[in-house]
Amino acid sequence: MKKLSRREFLQGLTLASAGVVLAACGAQPTGPDPVVDAPVDTAPGEPGGQVIFWGHDQHPLDLAAEGFVQKYPNVEWVSPHPADSGARLNAAMAAGTGLPDLYWAEATDAQDWGCNELLMDLTEYLAPVKDNYHPLKMNETFIAKFGKNVGWPGDISVSGWYYRYDVLEDMGYGDLDFETYTYEDFFAMSADLAAQGKYTFCFPADGWSALFMYTLHQLGGTAVSQDGQTLTVGDEKGIEAMRIVKGLWDSGGGLDVAWWSPPYWAAVQEGTLVGDFAAAWAKGFWEAQLTSPEQSAGYWRIAKFPTGPGIKYRTGIWGGAQLVCPAQADNKENALLFMEYALGSLEGAALCGTWGIIPSYRPYLESSLFLRGRSSIFGDWAFNEFWAGQEQ
Repeated sequence: MKKLSRREFLQGLTLASAGVVLAACGAQPTGPDPVVDAPVDTAPGEPGGQVIFWGHDQHPLDLAAEGFVQKYPNVEWVSPHPADSGARLNAAMAAGTGLPDLYWAEATDAQDWGCNELLMDLTEYLAPVKDNYHPLKMNETFIAKFGKNVGWPGDISVSGWYYRYDVLEDMGYGDLDFETYTYEDFFAMSADLAAQGKYTFCFPADGWSALFMYTLHQLGGTAVSQDGQTLTVGDEKGIEAMRIVKGLWDSGGGLDVAWWSPPYWAAVQEGTLVGDFAAAWAKGFWEAQLTSPEQSAGYWRIAKFPTGPGIKYRTGIWGGAQLVCPAQADNKENALLFMEYALGSLEGAALCGTWGIIPSYRPYLESSLFLRGRSSIFGDWAFNEFWAGQEQ
């Protein structure tokens, strides 16, 4: 099958998304496609200037920018990817100058900056479209102290257990019922596979916080109270979460290497690490490392997290950013235009989703553009249908 270039994909996506809108409205096209055929000489008063973005290298938003600059040809997308962006942003906020217009912020950072009134207030812009996002994703952008939203909802980070289905079948676990299996079942399977030299998850001896937060979320617990004033991590839910983490450790099924380190990827490629707990956005990193069937590409599936007494949810949250605009940025209007395009339109969300993240825009999550997605690590398995269920 011929591999499409980014430009060919963008053009096809534009036509597909336009077709969705036209079909819904019962209208017929009356002119050239507004994105693909947009003239370079735009009318007076149309957006111009720059929009400056800071985020990690190879960022999915750079993919959305390819469509954005076709829609707004007089706006220049500037994306330098500074390695020390977090430290630089804090310094620029303190100085009140040298700020980007957009920053890919974790929820903790957005809450910190928002509580100090350092971010643009997006409340009035999000109010009409809030139902297009999961309520808890909207909640990540909300500053309770001021009753304002300071970020545009970014990627969902619902998670699951990535596993080698072929290895499980060969070792007698091909008929697992993932709808009902419990942590006790998982402990027993992990212990059995570990005795045969296979590891079902990563458990760095010096870093188990991700596993703890996953299980705490499953139980409906939180690390702090909603107002951020009280530590709740040691309540009964926290204690139960730690009991589960201890069960994982005692099973012996955890591989003691740093997450996503060279030894981690080597163990995945050689078939020693045959499973792991990971978020939806991990896909892009896995695709970059598993490039052939010999490295296990094509042999992966995802299952819900195990269940058990007291567990409310079969997923957990790890990461998941939002797009923010510093209050003293120079190009706020362009920043808002980009937020609405990249994370609030079918076309922009689909472009972001081609790399690894899963935008939280529900019209995209419900569309065939999302649901029909395939990946080299999962082969023909419809992994996005799984993530759509986890988001619900």
